[in-house]
Amino acid sequence: MASTLGNSALWLSFLFSILQFIVSTKNINSIIIFNRIAVTGLLTSTLASFFLLMYCHVTSDFAVINVFQNSHTTKPLLYKISGVWGNHEGSMLLWMLVLSITNYFIFKLYSKNNSIFVSKTLQIQAVITIGFLLFILITSNPFERMSTIPSNGLGFNPILQDPALAIHPPLLYIGYVGLSAVFSLSIATMNLENDEGTPWYIYMKPFVVAAWTFLTAGIALGSIWAYYELGWGGWWFWDPVENAALMPWLLSTALLHSLITVERKKSLQAWVLLLAILAFLLSVIGTFLVRSGILTSVHTFALDPTRGIYILIFIGLLGSYSLILFALKSKNFLGKNYFSFFSREGSILVNNLIMVIVCGSVFFGTTYPLIVEIFTSNRISVGEPYFNATVIPMIIPAILVMGIGPLLSWSKVDSKKTLKQILPSILLTIIIIIIFFLSYRTYNIPGLVGIGLASWIISNVLVTLFLNIRKESKKNNFAISSFLKHFNSMIIAHLGVGLLIIGITGSSVWQEEKISRMKVNDEKMISNYNVVFKEINEVAGPNYLALRGSFWIYNQNNKIITVLTPENRIYPITKNTTSEVSIHTNLLRDLYIVLGDGDNDNGWVVRIYHNPLVVWIWIGVLIIVIGGLSALKNNLNILRLRNL
Repeated sequence: MASTLGNSALWLSFLFSILQFIVSTKNINSIIIFNRIAVTGLLTSTLASFFLLMYCHVTSDFAVINVFQNSHTTKPLLYKISGVWGNHEGSMLLWMLVLSITNYFIFKLYSKNNSIFVSKTLQIQAVITIGFLLFILITSNPFERMSTIPSNGLGFNPILQDPALAIHPPLLYIGYVGLSAVFSLSIATMNLENDEGTPWYIYMKPFVVAAWTFLTAGIALGSIWAYYELGWGGWWFWDPVENAALMPWLLSTALLHSLITVERKKSLQAWVLLLAILAFLLSVIGTFLVRSGILTSVHTFALDPTRGIYILIFIGLLGSYSLILFALKSKNFLGKNYFSFFSREGSILVNNLIMVIVCGSVFFGTTYPLIVEIFTSNRISVGEPYFNATVIPMIIPAILVMGIGPLLSWSKVDSKKTLKQILPSILLTIIIIIIFFLSYRTYNIPGLVGIGLASWIISNVLVTLFLNIRKESKKNNFAISSFLKHFNSMIIAHLGVGLLIIGITGSSVWQEEKISRMKVNDEKMISNYNVVFKEINEVAGPNYLALRGSFWIYNQNNKIITVLTPENRIYPITKNTTSEVSIHTNLLRDLYIVLGDGDNDNGWVVRIYHNPLVVWIWIGVLIIVIGGLSALKNNLNILRLRNL
């Protein structure tokens, strides 16, 4: 019954999206009323469909193929719920739900002065919605039923049964689908280029900020999951599916900064419209890579080429229309305001260009093996060495420019003033570097570059904050409220980037790894710690059996600081085995142990990692996300005041 209702709700969503498209093409007085019916109907029916699928999973309705293939009666409730979007069909339904919510927020932009512009945006959004609904209904219906009802399901991939991965896809989808609104606003803007009264960039910016913020959070959660779940001691592998999320993030980063220039100087408008198109197209291309079956990854869902062909055709249609429209209309958005590269808008443009080149390099490295296989039938791989050799050298100048950008003036170029403001940052950077290397007593070129870049970002943040506060203090008495006022979203986000770079440098450059076969009571030294293998026991979990090792960690004073308990798990239902790492974290380092194969006679393969400063990656990302949420709040307030 629930599956039948869910399928009916999906078809109802399809009808509402068609209604939205038809209504939005009409120039009628009651357009807002009809669009309210279409938009709220689409949201309501999609919500109903999604929660009916969740009900099927929670109640273990194995008559539904999606539930049978991805669940089991022994699976914990949390993973029954997250299992709804832990598979191809369910994840596409989640995509559709986020799309309908985004569609509703676009509708909320309506005011008496922008009805034509918002209606055109809703029309484009309806096309995207219809395309994805057809994809679900034709190739990926989550409510398909089995002819015979089995007594139990096949279970769920154990490595996906994780709290971080339960939250990771919804965050990513908010980012991906948020870019659909940016795309639709861009197309509507170019179609209505004579509508001078519509400040399209003000409407676009909240969606860009939201998409960028949630993409950042989603990518970070996926990275955390890979760090402690996959058991290889790292947090980023340049996996093709990781790259599929990184590419739209890079372009949305460039887009976000370009919008600031459009707001302040009315420059780079055509560039912003192009970035808006490309960022969303890359998010759909990411969907193609994940769901076509052409990639091998722990993150991929589908292995059906038919689905990939559909998405490829859909990308082709969207891309052809939008890019041809841009070629025809972009000249109407070319600004006549020229500026120096040594101004703030110049630094933003330089950083934008670098971000686009980096994105192009990642795109090439991700898709080149696929192109080679198509034309030669040979399988090749492009891995970490390529990406490190191409991306890192290009990111370095971007970070240097990002650090100096906030200190530059808009339009005006005052070399003496700029040098005067930069000099304290340079001195502070040198001091931080010296203090750091004196504390760690370890030196190498990659470490020096990484810590230098992080120090440069943090120093410029501190100098910018100091200059803003000093300017404020000249107007009135200094107060805590004045200090907090100048701790704006840009400063918060840039501070997070500096801390992120510290974490990346420490965990990449100074990571120490020991791999050995250990028996009970064996000892192994790593850094200044002594690791003692005390015992190994069999344990039983809710849906798994495990061998759990016990490793006592002693510091250089021979005092025990923690006990780490990595596991080897087997899941009887799915016949999967996993390694569950055990980690001890503080602000200076992670101690990370993986228990491999072995037995009591020959010992066990044990991998021990000492990862310096790695926790600052997650702290840095958290601060970046806080900065993004702060910017989102500010932009929503601006938009609300405008539409009052």
